[in-house]
Amino acid sequence: MTHLISTGMSRRQAIQLGLGAGLTVALTACGEDGTPTSASGTSLGGASLTGLMRASFIPAIHELQQKQAATWAEAHDGTVELTFAKEWREQIAAVVESRAGEDLGELFANQAHIYADRLVDVTELCESIGDRNGGWYDVAKEACVVDGRWRAIPRAYTAHVMNWRTDLFGQVGFTRFPSTWTELVEAATRLRDAKLPRVALTMSQAGPNDSASVAYSLLWSYGATEVEADGKTVAINSSQTREAVKLMQELAAVSAPEISSYDEGGNNTSFLAGKIAVTQNATSIWYTAQKQAPDIAKNMSHARYPRGPVGHQQLVEMNSLAIFAHSKRVEPAKAFYRYLMESEQLTALAEAALTYYTPLLKGYDDLRSMPWNSEPKLDGLRGLAAGGHMPGWPGPASRQSAQAYNNQTVVNMFARVISGKASAEESIRTAEDELKKVYEG
Repeated sequence: MTHLISTGMSRRQAIQLGLGAGLTVALTACGEDGTPTSASGTSLGGASLTGLMRASFIPAIHELQQKQAATWAEAHDGTVELTFAKEWREQIAAVVESRAGEDLGELFANQAHIYADRLVDVTELCESIGDRNGGWYDVAKEACVVDGRWRAIPRAYTAHVMNWRTDLFGQVGFTRFPSTWTELVEAATRLRDAKLPRVALTMSQAGPNDSASVAYSLLWSYGATEVEADGKTVAINSSQTREAVKLMQELAAVSAPEISSYDEGGNNTSFLAGKIAVTQNATSIWYTAQKQAPDIAKNMSHARYPRGPVGHQQLVEMNSLAIFAHSKRVEPAKAFYRYLMESEQLTALAEAALTYYTPLLKGYDDLRSMPWNSEPKLDGLRGLAAGGHMPGWPGPASRQSAQAYNNQTVVNMFARVISGKASAEESIRTAEDELKKVYEG
């Protein structure tokens, strides 16, 4: 996921991990008379609760979470320190490995499976939240339930979509976004031939999250998978994979050449500068465009990823909340998360985030205040998680599928081919070898 702003690590974590200090959000409060105001077991008693969170480039998201944490801290006699970092995943890995540092962490994708034995069991809390809000989407359970126990709370997912220029596509005869991948190749060809800004879907190791969103989604929509449903048998070397790679080759041939070198911010910058006609991303490009490039914002919209031979399939970019097992403040941490997942707080986050934080609770789909119900440019994003999958699908989310994602095996399979570093057959065989080391080794 692209980040245009970020904050660094807390001073405490910088000292513990030997990394440079950055900006920490410290939120301090207590009861009016200086005594605990919370229920038994959840008062901080003047202590600090610390968390390492995902950075967003929508400032309102940080500001809102700061206010929410301050409100909770005021009732629980302590401080809450939330650090928002662009490299939050790497920093969380360091905290987990050292078994020291923050009490809380915002996990990504399948990380609950990687770190399961070092996370607090939050089953009771998750089941209670689900019961009150219409139940969880299946993909939320896939991401956070390990061996029958919830190891993280599925906070939300980032709805990846096609951010596209309606005016440019209109000039080449498309009044709606292409509904299939082959139709997208046709549109990309027309844009190139008309010498207009081109299609530019990131497929680069330097832009791992944006690239993975397209790579997995395209692969699945052609009926290809990295592993069988048993979660053990590697299946990437197939005719379906060859068809998906061929489609990507055809699309890349008529796309902007930068697609094989974009980092997580490069496609955003190009889109906002009017240099490209479409790219995959969260709706955060639109948020930024309204402030920095209003003419672009006026002439853009959002669409689900195209369909393949087996329909529309999509990787879900998950954000979940976990408590590290080394924390000395487990009960206050659970109370804080319970508060964040209450309707008032979660609704406010979803409204501010414009689908960057989309709840994984079914009860939110029909709320009139949700972005997909209140903004016509987002109306196609309702219930996007219903057809979504975690890395490793159709196998179960697992430590192995998380490792394959972190290795960028599927992304690199496509990237090697479109950059000319390997033929399709060579790249597929390389991916197969890498996956066998993870799943079968």
